[in-house]
Amino acid sequence: MPLRPPPLALAAALAACLACSRGGDRASRAQALAESEASRPQAFDPGQPLEALRLSAGDAAARAGSFAWEAQVSWTVARPGAAPVHLVERHRVRQLATGEFDVSADLDPGAGPGSETGKQLVYAGGMTYARGRWAPFRERPTDRGRDARRFRDESFRLAADLADLYGAALVAHPSGEVTFLGRRARRYVLSLSGAAPARAGPPPAALPDGKYDPGTRKRLDFLEGRVPAALSGELLLDAASGLPLSVSLRGAFSQQSDPQLRAEVDLAATVRSLGGDVPPVAPPRGALGDERKPKGVARALEAAGLRQRDGGAAAEEEQDEAPPDE
Repeated sequence: MPLRPPPLALAAALAACLACSRGGDRASRAQALAESEASRPQAFDPGQPLEALRLSAGDAAARAGSFAWEAQVSWTVARPGAAPVHLVERHRVRQLATGEFDVSADLDPGAGPGSETGKQLVYAGGMTYARGRWAPFRERPTDRGRDARRFRDESFRLAADLADLYGAALVAHPSGEVTFLGRRARRYVLSLSGAAPARAGPPPAALPDGKYDPGTRKRLDFLEGRVPAALSGELLLDAASGLPLSVSLRGAFSQQSDPQLRAEVDLAATVRSLGGDVPPVAPPRGALGDERKPKGVARALEAAGLRQRDGGAAAEEEQDEAPPDE
């Protein structure tokens, strides 16, 4: 199979890394999320509207009550002489004030039917349930909602991650008040300030063979040399709680080392329902038990009488279920 020409390969790598780079350092983000979930929600400051984008879904529900939210973000990356690469992410969060939630994220890389990937998690009754786009739900008893909350807020903080790419180049100007879903909302217009975005953090000191693979190098080149080229949008915040009710943002970036490259982004995120209009979150029907290891071989041995059902095998499975060190 022939290799794609370098410009298209660059665009494809950049598009893919942009979609996944929002997660950032998972360890630090998980720690920040745990601290956010454990703390009391801070009062909404109308003078710092972009800080409201950093709310976790749990804190947002503690402030404003149950809500159902959805978002779509699309990236298009192009260079002269190469076909543009386009991908779309779709996200949904249903967060109850009681703490239960349902979240799904799907990615369409634009490669045709069957290329879409995705994941859905449900946290209900103190249990996490998870499934891939093409797989059934399974229980995840050792999660206790921790990874589920991280996954939920990687979706819910889409706009915050995009705002971080713009950094100081993104400004929000107050523009009066409107009514949204029956609530009084503060409106802000999003635009470019002309300031340069913050540079990406230093790369890891230790690398395999002392260098990055080509895909990672392209990603870092963009993150370190990105140049905001365009931005327009609108932000609506609930006047009482600061819940981001609606965010629309359309923008573009170029790159210092490759001025001909252009990455365009289009984000639309909105709350669809609030309070009693939000359907309940319940454990998915027919969810399978947790199965960390394939049991085909073990079951064959048991059927042949070569492995006892009790004793070693059972003890091993129970050990797999032991809670991790806190």
